[in-house]
Amino acid sequence: MNINTKQLADPLTEIILPNFSRLGINHHSSTSLQYPDGIFAFRYIACTDADRRKFDGNANMTSGVAVGNAMNYRFAKVIWKMNPITKKLAPTENKIHTDEEAIDRAMNKFRQYKPVNELDQEKFDHYLEEVPQTIREGFKIFSQLCSNHHVVCEHLVNHQNNKVHLPIVGRTDATIFSEQDFHNSNVMRESLSYTPLSILELKTSFGKPMKKRKDGSRSFSKAKLPSIPNKNHLQQLAFYATALKTKDPKLVYVTSEGSNVFHKGNCADLEPENLKNYYEQLIRIAIRRERLLKRYEHINDTDKMKLEIFRDVSPEFEHPFYWRIGNHYLNQAKELWKNL
Repeated sequence: MNINTKQLADPLTEIILPNFSRLGINHHSSTSLQYPDGIFAFRYIACTDADRRKFDGNANMTSGVAVGNAMNYRFAKVIWKMNPITKKLAPTENKIHTDEEAIDRAMNKFRQYKPVNELDQEKFDHYLEEVPQTIREGFKIFSQLCSNHHVVCEHLVNHQNNKVHLPIVGRTDATIFSEQDFHNSNVMRESLSYTPLSILELKTSFGKPMKKRKDGSRSFSKAKLPSIPNKNHLQQLAFYATALKTKDPKLVYVTSEGSNVFHKGNCADLEPENLKNYYEQLIRIAIRRERLLKRYEHINDTDKMKLEIFRDVSPEFEHPFYWRIGNHYLNQAKELWKNL
């Protein structure tokens, strides 16, 4: 028997990594992975970072940001912020605000929002009263969940799964560390090396506008707390829990009327095995997304490569909210798919 004793090459050294940077893509995020493919392609392949910053906002999203900001100001020892010199996110120590200071600061920023149409203006006017009420409800539940612990907000998570080429990046709403671990770590390092006690993912809801009355005025419904968590929220939290290796992640829903907290003790979806399944769902999306991006990598002309990707995905213009980016960019998207 002849045996070939030649050493086999490590197959991993022969893998040629795909060049996704040609498409302007260098990472996944738990948010972008949940976009339908066509919407993802327009936002991240057709548009640049500068374009995305020009997308229309909306009063609902801005209200949620205001509530999150207030939680940061009130409870965070550290907030990850963009360093104006390096243009990179970095941990920054935060002076803890009082309730009223946090509300005032968050609302001052909220008032800078410019509504994009008449309905958005009505919502904004209504939320000027509803947002502070929602913040106060958030303070109540965060005081319980963050008591005697140290909180890092907007904590940058950069996670690599060996099944995909690109890292998955995100920022937690609140990462809770024990007092001992927090003091033993250098909070100014690029990442905290201790496993957090918990992660809080904050979700807010606000009143929906009803039909106009005969006199032209409009009422708003009361925001409702969910009885079960949203699937997308579970996937997002599962990503953070897996990346940071915490065993006690929580989904916190807040409205102006109260709050609801889902955790492994009261929600089967947040038990470790089920949370693992939600994480794997997100990874399968990332695998499929990369297969889509690699499909036409053999085309040297990057613009032609992008067009082939657009031909393979549906824009889904009927989606109820993902295309609320402003008429300028919406028309660009419609023209793009019309000419394929």
